[in-house]
Amino acid sequence: MTYSEIWHRIATSYDDGEARAIARILIEELFGLSYADIVCGATEQLSADDTLRLDTAVRRIEQGEPLQHVLGYADFCGNRFCVNGSVLIPRPETEWLVDEGAKLMDGCIASDETQHKAPHSPKRILDIGTGSGCIAISLKLRLGDAYVEAWDISEEALRTAQDNADALKAEVAFRKKDALRADNTAAPWDLIVSNPPYICDSERSAMDDNVLLHEPHTALFVPDDDPLRFYRAIARYALLTLNIGGSLLFECNTRYAEATGTMLRDMGFEEVTVSDDCFGLPRFVRGSSPSQPSPSGRA
Repeated sequence: MTYSEIWHRIATSYDDGEARAIARILIEELFGLSYADIVCGATEQLSADDTLRLDTAVRRIEQGEPLQHVLGYADFCGNRFCVNGSVLIPRPETEWLVDEGAKLMDGCIASDETQHKAPHSPKRILDIGTGSGCIAISLKLRLGDAYVEAWDISEEALRTAQDNADALKAEVAFRKKDALRADNTAAPWDLIVSNPPYICDSERSAMDDNVLLHEPHTALFVPDDDPLRFYRAIARYALLTLNIGGSLLFECNTRYAEATGTMLRDMGFEEVTVSDDCFGLPRFVRGSSPSQPSPSGRA
């Protein structure tokens, strides 16, 4: 089977440029071949077993399965995370949450040292709707001694996340919790980060089948009449549990990023900003907890 035959088969589901890229990545990852090897006909020299393996993988992609599911992993923040049908595939733009969260926590530690405060206690970070665990694990790997906790409502997702944490030797506390029904009994957090469901039901018709048929709908969709339902619930929880000066970071539907920022300002969050993703679209919202203690008495 030639490279040309492979990408032409994939092109029944993708445009030519994307089909070529998927074919190249698939062959490189499955067999460790370079692009030079591929264009020089290395796939025609594969053993019968490897040819069958390649044909099976191509067939799965032809049937709409995402490349990351065929390979079994996705790259995120320089590490590989196991992915399957129980979790969303990590997207490159989501790395902003890790970069920004790590920067905020590093800044807090530096501020403590500049003000000659007592040795800082480990920062406390919560990831709500963790899925594969990519955000929580990446923050833990980046920040070292931080305490990182991660929630999800799906037991299957939590198992995947724990497997990823074990593989990457990251100590993260995974909990089965519903973001819409969180209580405020936890010790205060320094950072709460979330990439919750945000695609409206009416947007389904514009989505590719490889997402609709292979990624968990509970992690994707919200009702058209309440697109901010998760953001509102998480923000209310954050008001009660963030330390003064603590931060809340959201990834959003680009249609509702500005509305999410407005909601946070109306709720009393300070220093609210809306940031663009790597494609120039408004996708991320940051807010700081109020400078006065919340009604719950949290410090």
